[in-house]
Amino acid sequence: MGLGEFIDRAIAPFAPRMAARRIIARQGLALMRQFDAAANSRRTRGWKRPHTDADAETWQARARLRAAGRELARNNKYAEAGVRHLVADMIGDGIAPQFVHAEKAVAQKAQDSWDRWAEGKVDGHDDFYGVQKTAGWGVVVDGEILTVWKPDSNGPDGRVEGIEGDHLDESKVEERAGGGRIVQGVEFDRYNDRIAYWLFDRHPGGLALLSTYQSSAVPAKHIDHVFERTRFGQTRGVSWLAAVALDLKDIGEIEDAVRTQQKVQACLGLILTPGEDQDASPLAAEGEVEKNLKTGRLDETISPGMIYRARKGESVTSLTPNATGGAVEFIRQQLASISARLAPYHRMTGDVSQANYSSLRAAMLGSWALLDDWQQNVFIPHLVRPAVMRRMRRLAIETGDNRYLDVGINYALPVRRFVDPIKDLMAEVIEIRAGIKTLPRTLAERGINSDRHLAEIAAINAQLDELGLALDTDPRRLTDAGVLQAAVGYLKPGSDAAKQD
Repeated sequence: MGLGEFIDRAIAPFAPRMAARRIIARQGLALMRQFDAAANSRRTRGWKRPHTDADAETWQARARLRAAGRELARNNKYAEAGVRHLVADMIGDGIAPQFVHAEKAVAQKAQDSWDRWAEGKVDGHDDFYGVQKTAGWGVVVDGEILTVWKPDSNGPDGRVEGIEGDHLDESKVEERAGGGRIVQGVEFDRYNDRIAYWLFDRHPGGLALLSTYQSSAVPAKHIDHVFERTRFGQTRGVSWLAAVALDLKDIGEIEDAVRTQQKVQACLGLILTPGEDQDASPLAAEGEVEKNLKTGRLDETISPGMIYRARKGESVTSLTPNATGGAVEFIRQQLASISARLAPYHRMTGDVSQANYSSLRAAMLGSWALLDDWQQNVFIPHLVRPAVMRRMRRLAIETGDNRYLDVGINYALPVRRFVDPIKDLMAEVIEIRAGIKTLPRTLAERGINSDRHLAEIAAINAQLDELGLALDTDPRRLTDAGVLQAAVGYLKPGSDAAKQD
């Protein structure tokens, strides 16, 4: 019997509740010790495992992580390439909404209204798809961006202004009357709904001399906050480079060291040992002998192609730095692990020396799964869909027709390039023929509006029939092997083609 059990039995008759708590606590401690990662041991010494919520965990770190991410994206070629490829894959030429409605006229007018607005200079510089690209860059590097909606001369929600997370007053943390609260510049009501954002009038790191840098509350209905939420209760986002920032910085320093090492190895050094009673060296420039005699130092130089004939009694020893290996493999291994967080390795580094078809395809398939997550769970719900709904509300106000509030929305995503177009396209055809996938969905995944695309095909087919043309690319008339299609009437019984068949 251990000491703890002896104490429990001793106090149980007098304080049974305390004894029960002691027994439960001891059993919990014993259970915790079954997990190596939960124990306090030599292996876990120095391992920081704070019991903090999402906001407390990121509050002090967010600004530094944001600054570190920006510095890496500016000066580290791997970070810049990884971010650029990641944004290009997620946003590409833009995530474009496609409107559907039971009445095609309503869907078409909604589409036309959106296209006119989205393809204009919505923030005075870019169209809405350019804003998406900049927002994607900001979310990856900074961890978050905000879009502030403002009226134009014709009504509400006519212009959009993208701002960085620096504009949010992180020092604004307080409890509000009625059960509300402000967390790092974001104000919540008692139902935990966002009701306001406390924003500075200018960027705190800007050159504005007239700014007071006093934050004021902007209603949340005018702001879309875009960031990736990884924990419940998380109010703001952190840089996506946080987990790999130190590795990227170390790789840059290692490359500088290897580069310096290569320069040193390309040099030749000589050690001159003068003979007896010899004070100066023939390598010393004229006029330097007297200086060397005074200082006791020999400042010698050699030049490319120089032939040195030593004096009697002198000896010369060359300095040849030894080459050290392993740096390239280490850098490659580190970049491979970093690419798991960003773009595939071969795209982030441009190195395909050790790649083959299978490895490239596996890398791209894994990357596509992440893209689905980021597009469907971050950018569409927090950036694109809110913008669409704002514009549809404005269209309903302008026309007095509330049917525009009920339009359905599909999204044309950036085209995903195939590793092997023939095999990948055949897989798409098989899925469509088997009913696993629809043609409109396949077209939408390639950024194509299915209604417009099919209407264009119908128009082309009608023109071909009118002109009496039979092209090898027309699947109505010919199979992919060049055989006439009988099923749709192009191979009629009694025709010359049928007799030949």
